[in-house]
Amino acid sequence: MLPFIIQKFVFENESLARIVEIDDPLGTEGKIPGYFVMSNAPANIEDAEEGNIEIQQQAKQGIDAIADHLCRMMAMDVEGNTHGNAELVITVHGYNTDLKGVEAWYKDIFKYVNHHDAKVSDSSNRVFIGYRWPSQNVDLNPKKIFEALEALPPVPRGLLMTGGTAALALLFFELFTNFQPSISGFLVALLLILFFALGMLIVALVVLRLVEYFRDSYRADNFGVLDLVELLHEVDQAILRRTVAEELSLVEKRFPHYDRRMYDRRMKEQLAVLAQARKIWTQPNHNKVKLSFIGHSMGGFVVTKAVRLLSDIFEPKIRPRNLGNVYELERLILASPDIPVLTIVSSRANVLASSLEQFAESYLFSSEGDIALRIASTAANYIAFPSKTQERGYRLGNVALQNQTGTASDYGIINLDAVDNDFPVDLPIGEAFIKSKERVMDNLFLTAQRFHVGGVTTMASLFRKQVNRDFVPVVLADYFTYFDCTDYTDIKYNMENETCTTRPKGILTRALGRVVLKPIDYLLLTFDYATSRRDVHGGYFKAPFSRHLLYRLAFLGFSDYLDCLDDDRQVALSMLHLQCRRYKIQSYLSPMRYRISVQGEGVSGTQTEMLEMTKRYAP
Repeated sequence: MLPFIIQKFVFENESLARIVEIDDPLGTEGKIPGYFVMSNAPANIEDAEEGNIEIQQQAKQGIDAIADHLCRMMAMDVEGNTHGNAELVITVHGYNTDLKGVEAWYKDIFKYVNHHDAKVSDSSNRVFIGYRWPSQNVDLNPKKIFEALEALPPVPRGLLMTGGTAALALLFFELFTNFQPSISGFLVALLLILFFALGMLIVALVVLRLVEYFRDSYRADNFGVLDLVELLHEVDQAILRRTVAEELSLVEKRFPHYDRRMYDRRMKEQLAVLAQARKIWTQPNHNKVKLSFIGHSMGGFVVTKAVRLLSDIFEPKIRPRNLGNVYELERLILASPDIPVLTIVSSRANVLASSLEQFAESYLFSSEGDIALRIASTAANYIAFPSKTQERGYRLGNVALQNQTGTASDYGIINLDAVDNDFPVDLPIGEAFIKSKERVMDNLFLTAQRFHVGGVTTMASLFRKQVNRDFVPVVLADYFTYFDCTDYTDIKYNMENETCTTRPKGILTRALGRVVLKPIDYLLLTFDYATSRRDVHGGYFKAPFSRHLLYRLAFLGFSDYLDCLDDDRQVALSMLHLQCRRYKIQSYLSPMRYRISVQGEGVSGTQTEMLEMTKRYAP
């Protein structure tokens, strides 16, 4: 039984996107087909329902439709040439996101790639999937509070009631009695205070339940990840079945009078045919389905964990980007990812390293002022994450690039001169890393410990403590291109009515241009976030330039993005640098991305050399 529901995106008119059933004939599909896949796991296990035959049938139809689109794209490109490319782009939402919010976001992506950006819509060899796992909104209504209290186990419930009684008793003694100081009175008061403190601990547990973080973490890990894995597996198998059918069709054409039963017997029935199909997909000249992801917040965890589970660690990775039978990992875009900061540090403690290093392109959008990660996620992971120090409990979405001067010169691609000078095309990239004095880890920092120099902890210092080594030329962080949107300033975009504000303002923070944000800044950002004045966690998708940048990177890739700016990619890179400076975004360009997209080197050779360097200097 398939663990998800599949619907499709269609246009009711030029501007209105809708989500309809797979077999609904109404509406018009986009040039880039879109599908809404929702895990059918319940938010609460009491709400679990038996599988509906009709919904299961529609899910199977959805898998077939996705596979048909991809196979058709692989069979013929836009010029009619065979062996074209096909890409599957999957977006995964984060923590504290209800169904209505997810649908609005995914509809906006569907509209953008089909109607709002001609460069993307002209590349019609893509399929878009908006994936929903069973997240639940934080909602402090009386019903939720009552449910949380009712679900308390007997001992915590007893402690809560005892603590409440103790609090009332203390209040009564304070207001209505006139005890003379005595040892017995002191002991009674001490006992009541103890019970009150225990009761407050239970109140803290109830609050942790109400903010949904731990419950969403469970849902993401046990439902979101596994159901996404199953989705990719089902599409993989559906494409394989079509390859089998094509093989049988070729035999029929070559031998018009052949006996299918004899052929099936010679191929040892279906298993042998599948083995032949898998062999076809492993041929070096056979294009694969390029798989790309956008992961926001906890969706970054869902994506990276799913890729890790799908990675075949037992077969030799001649092409390290291969995933399953038909996929090739292409692009990973993480926006405020709720994953450990050590994710970009090469060490045994990084459980996601094997999945992240396989992507051809990796991007991180982050903000120093992301209060949702800095407070809620970090506080929750203080309990759950096995770390002895404060810094290692921080999340990757809080990593920022250092402002050196607090002026306009800090913005743009801050290592543009370094990649131009230190990475000449005739020098192997491994040697260039060794000779270069520019280190991404020296530029990335966390505002974790205020007693550090400058009030920050650099990732380089964190890495040295982690591996007890002073110099490592290539680390996992070098695979990423970074966009620090702390001071990002732009007009605000409204997804619902597709309107924009007239005056630009700080999108994720108040954009004060500080070298380091101060405690008062975090306090003000907490107020802004609580009152919905500023989306400090998901503002990337609600402003024109960042939205444009993020979606083009996901659907086109860095090379094609540069081609949209200018025919000369060196000129285009300078234009991107100026755009980032204009909008007060700091970027750090991966030398690997520079070598491939600007200097024109092949992906496979460059990535293989990077992987060899990473393994050579691995802790």
